[in-house]
Amino acid sequence: MTSFGRGVIPRLRARSRDERGNTAIEAAITVPVLIMLVLLFVAGARLSLAGQKTDAAAEAAARAASLERTPGQGQDAAQRAARQALSGEQQACTSVAVRADTAGLAVPVGTVSAVTVTVECRVPVGDLMLFGGGGPGVRTVTSTFTSVVDAFRSRT
Repeated sequence: MTSFGRGVIPRLRARSRDERGNTAIEAAITVPVLIMLVLLFVAGARLSLAGQKTDAAAEAAARAASLERTPGQGQDAAQRAARQALSGEQQACTSVAVRADTAGLAVPVGTVSAVTVTVECRVPVGDLMLFGGGGPGVRTVTSTFTSVVDAFRSRT
């Protein structure tokens, strides 16, 4: 062997022995960070989906309430429409609250008015936390929609 081969190869071998285990340490540091990022992404997606569904439910509920003739019927229609819009297999909400302001249905014919519905959806995110058994728990997503009542629709 040349003098180059006798000096360099043993140093490379010694150096490679000193770095054994570095990959395991790097993996032990980066894998939990990557898992946390994925779980953060899942929580964001869950909240985004709940927000979209809550928006659609508030819109459907306000529209359904504005088509009714009395405030009581409007309340019932808003509840039914919101719950129907939020029912489904891929729904992230654990509980739903629907508040409808149907006072616009009590005004005289010919008066412009509106019905406003607010839908609240409670979304669990605590199950996505790895450490601490739950984390922040539940986030509430709220959406409000207003629908105009036909001014010349008859009322009872």
